[in-house]
Amino acid sequence: MKKLFGLGKGLGSLIPDGKTITPNVEKENVFYVEINKIKPNPDQPRRDFDEEGIAELSKSIRKYGVLQPLLVTKFEEETSRGLDVSYVLIAGERRLRAAQKAGLPHVPVIVKDEFEKKGERLEVALIENIQRKDLNPIEEAEAYDRLRDEFSLTQKEIAEKVSKSREVVANAIRLLNLPKDIKEALRSEKLNRSHAKALLAFSDEAKQREVYNQILSGGMTSKEAEAVASDHKASKSAVKKDNKFIELERNLCNTLSTQVVIQAGSSGGKIVIKFANLEDLNKIAKTIID
Repeated sequence: MKKLFGLGKGLGSLIPDGKTITPNVEKENVFYVEINKIKPNPDQPRRDFDEEGIAELSKSIRKYGVLQPLLVTKFEEETSRGLDVSYVLIAGERRLRAAQKAGLPHVPVIVKDEFEKKGERLEVALIENIQRKDLNPIEEAEAYDRLRDEFSLTQKEIAEKVSKSREVVANAIRLLNLPKDIKEALRSEKLNRSHAKALLAFSDEAKQREVYNQILSGGMTSKEAEAVASDHKASKSAVKKDNKFIELERNLCNTLSTQVVIQAGSSGGKIVIKFANLEDLNKIAKTIID
């Protein structure tokens, strides 16, 4: 491994405005290492790579080289031949793939030993990809889901790590509830995030698929899909109320001689009794008590 030069910005140059990872030193050393000694990050949240984009980057790298160092962590292993040194990529897989395609024997790297733990590798890779907008919605949702399940992080903690709101993280994870083929359409960008969010509003999968097919055929914009979802939800709520509470509301209105509204939810509800003045309230109270 050959030392190349000092990079004053450190990790900040790789992850702009990152709030989670802070270098322990002000100056990071950049080295050239053999490209065949670098292994891909097993915790890389990104699964889909644009081969055409990598080919274009490869042409640029042939001409100008790798302008931004890769972030790696070093692994040493005792073998019969002595100490074997290898590196695991933390951030920069697109650059690594393009450099391999360009046939480069060496690439510039920054070695960070504190990222040996699986959770740290995933966290840094996730942050870099999100801030570069490299993840599709499903990859982003899967990464959040792994941080939650594998590392017992709450949605609030995940949000703080990636500088997003808790609502953004929660809505992203909800996308994983979509049927498999709809998730694949979102992954391949046949479906956008707004369309997918609208589809989540349908609890009825048959209606969900009906709207999904209209979207794919180009017959429905994301705003139109959201409007249909909103109307569907309101319609279901009204039907539910008609079936269970409308007769009871009518009886209460007649008994109390005032407007009564029953508001029900999955975990209970409330009865709203309206009155115009104190005299009305006394009459209502007397009727209830008597």
